[in-house]
Amino acid sequence: MHRIRELGYHDRLFDLIDERPLTKGEIRDFICLIFGIHDFDIIPDPAADWAGFIKSIRQIQKSEKMQWNPIKKKKCAWINVKALNKTYGNGAKCTIS
Repeated sequence: MHRIRELGYHDRLFDLIDERPLTKGEIRDFICLIFGIHDFDIIPDPAADWAGFIKSIRQIQKSEKMQWNPIKKKKCAWINVKALNKTYGNGAKCTIS
């Protein structure tokens, strides 16, 4: 993300991600930004339909190539759905007060 900023691209989500946990709506916006999805209607609202949202992410990632993860030193999916589910899924603790 730092490289994207260096190249002159600016979006408020890139600033927020360093400052606090994103809301579910911001996560949806960020995913649309990453995958270049301009029609937000194809991705369910995560606040209203978390399971549908996760299903959409999995579908989108199937058509994408795996990306090099320098921390894990292997290719991985763009979005770690398991970590996203752990943080924001049903039963997760709310991080915004």
